[in-house]
Amino acid sequence: MRLTLHTDYAFRVLMALARAPDRVQSVDDLAREFGVSKNHLMKVAQNLTAGGFVATVRGRNGGLRLARPPADINLKAVAMHMEPDFHIAGCFAAENCSFLPACGLKGVLGQARLAFLQTLAKHDLASIA
Repeated sequence: MRLTLHTDYAFRVLMALARAPDRVQSVDDLAREFGVSKNHLMKVAQNLTAGGFVATVRGRNGGLRLARPPADINLKAVAMHMEPDFHIAGCFAAENCSFLPACGLKGVLGQARLAFLQTLAKHDLASIA
């Protein structure tokens, strides 16, 4: 299982904001800290804002801050919001497969995906920041 860079950066942004929850941090500063493109990080921030995880602060000293306490931000909820899907193999995306419906691999991979999501569900931002 592999998360997209978009989700990886989302977790990084949330962790950075959780380190100082009362401080507003600019996307520029976060991009420099992570060594990533400001434009890409801006898209991540917009998606986190749309999901209600981050709030934006306008103005000269504007930037990002957490929209709620770190203990109220569940990691599974973040991943589910940020990821386009959790199709870990072609058969999850309804692609034609010569092994279906008798394939035993899809069930095993489905269990692995479920275990991954269940593990994320057990943790909040406060537990990793």
